[in-house]
Amino acid sequence: MKNNDVNDFDNLFLEKQQITDDIVEYYRNHPDELDLIIDKEHFDNKFLGYFFVLGLIITIGSRVLAYFFEDIWGKFMNDVVLDVSSELGIAIFGGAVVAYLLGSLQKKQYNENVAYRNAIKARLDKQNTDEQNKTDIS
Repeated sequence: MKNNDVNDFDNLFLEKQQITDDIVEYYRNHPDELDLIIDKEHFDNKFLGYFFVLGLIITIGSRVLAYFFEDIWGKFMNDVVLDVSSELGIAIFGGAVVAYLLGSLQKKQYNENVAYRNAIKARLDKQNTDEQNKTDIS
């Protein structure tokens, strides 16, 4: 996968925000809301890794145990208990993968928000400097 493909994938989920004069004016009037752009919750990837491994162990273990039961009780174990535990394992590691992907998208969105916030602050500072220069000249 080329780097350009990754950017196309990111563009599918992340919206590139444009900074207009209206947005700059809004944050000039509401400066306390500017820091809300970059609020972020942290998620631990190690925690997701543990769940992924746990799901794999449950899934593989339940499939291996199916070969040890061959009587009527074994048929019940295979058809009900082991299938349910296998599906549980699949759900756990599938959920861990989805959570990891969502965490990656959240991290990219956070970086976009920081850049967006910094660009707004730069424009606000530039406008303040321009207004200061106009007042000094007068």
